[in-house]
Amino acid sequence: MTAAVRLSASSLRGHRRRFAGTFLAVLLGVAFLAGTLVMGDTLRAGFDTMFGNATSGTDAVVRSAGTITTPDDSQGTRKPVDTDLVETIEKAEHVAAAAPDIQGAGQLLGKDGEPIGGQGPPTLAGNWIDDSELNAYRLAEGRAPSGPGEVVVNRGAAETGHLKIGDTTTLRTPDPVQVRIVGLATFGGEDGMAQTTFTGMTRADAEKHLTPKPGEASAIRVRAGPGVSQQELVDALTPVLPTGVEAITGEASAAESTDNISGQFLSVFTTLLLVFSGVALLVATFSIHNTFAIVVAQRTRENALLRALGASRRQVAVSTLVEASAVAVIASTAGLAGGIGVAAGLQALFPAIGFPFPEGDLVIGALSMLLPLAVGVAVCLGSALLPAVRAGRTAPLAALRETAVDHSGVSRRRAVVGTGLALAAVGLTLTGVLVS
Repeated sequence: MTAAVRLSASSLRGHRRRFAGTFLAVLLGVAFLAGTLVMGDTLRAGFDTMFGNATSGTDAVVRSAGTITTPDDSQGTRKPVDTDLVETIEKAEHVAAAAPDIQGAGQLLGKDGEPIGGQGPPTLAGNWIDDSELNAYRLAEGRAPSGPGEVVVNRGAAETGHLKIGDTTTLRTPDPVQVRIVGLATFGGEDGMAQTTFTGMTRADAEKHLTPKPGEASAIRVRAGPGVSQQELVDALTPVLPTGVEAITGEASAAESTDNISGQFLSVFTTLLLVFSGVALLVATFSIHNTFAIVVAQRTRENALLRALGASRRQVAVSTLVEASAVAVIASTAGLAGGIGVAAGLQALFPAIGFPFPEGDLVIGALSMLLPLAVGVAVCLGSALLPAVRAGRTAPLAALRETAVDHSGVSRRRAVVGTGLALAAVGLTLTGVLVS
């Protein structure tokens, strides 16, 4: 085995220009795979933190137990609950406060009359909950709505639409409603939930414009008394709720919100980048196979001499696989560092071009590192396996024959063109992500 390692090291030094292309192919594939996984974990953690901060004052959510599904909404929409339940809930044990949460669709028009948002992320509207602990939004500027037509909008939407406190604009619910902005709000410490917009109005306006009929709410938010856990509150609420209505903990509700974001956006985002990573690794497979096939062809007489001197087929094949292993481990390790750089670049890029995500440090999990490393090594070894087997099958008598040897190296022009095409593919992939 020691001789095989020495032979492999000598071959790597002798063919370093040709192995440079293989190294780059593995590095890029692993980098994009690792970057995609790290970015996905970072976004999920960011949304977890955002929803957790926004709903930290909500200990339980009372909602309909059934959902209505449509062809356009496979996840389903929950049926409304009666707001009369608020009085019943407030009388239950361990309850400190309860408030109806009315949610619907509402798209604001910016100062130029153009719609704000709506290119994928939802445009939300609802009643502004006066209990600041039960309200997922926090008033950052101005005041809460108190009269007809008064609204609070999330600060990110106001900045996008060039709106400020005191401005009058139109809210599509879908019927156009004239509204006046009296306050700006944040969500979970951020100016908005990514590109999602929110318009908060009085409960009377919300029932008028967002519900089929007054007296209905999407859910009821509940706050527990001091020293009461969320599960204890849910256990106390369950017996007083009518059939078809359930209570879940605030933590479970926040987790569901994160899962919905993951299903609607993060899965699409990561899938697109994973497809590109797969393409890069597929290209790497052909590049690695061709490189080792050429190297084995160049070493036909050398391998034949080794066989003539007593080396077994296995030893000759192992020497080739050792070369592949060395390239795989070094390139994959470098790819992991590159993947962290890719994730950091994406994290800085999206807010700069108008796609704000929750702020936070990169989340570098064990799976995000080990999986790309394993894939990089497996792809490299798998691609080099057939050439290695062919090298082991070299007959000792081949040393006595002239062998046509390919002395061509890696063309700089091809390397530059290949790198340019790879960068172009990255740009097209990111464009597809943003447009979608």
